[in-house]
Amino acid sequence: MNAPSKQSSGDENCPMCRRPKGKHTDEELLACSRKLQEFSKNTTGGAGID
Repeated sequence: MNAPSKQSSGDENCPMCRRPKGKHTDEELLACSRKLQEFSKNTTGGAGID
């Protein structure tokens, strides 16, 4: 049986979309960082939930 593939230690996942940060384009990095900042400022609500 094959072991699950491991990520390289320098390639961490994005906290917003869970994709490896190394696979992001510049636009995706900017969008995810904006979402993360927005979420950290306002942790209530979202997705239609108040």
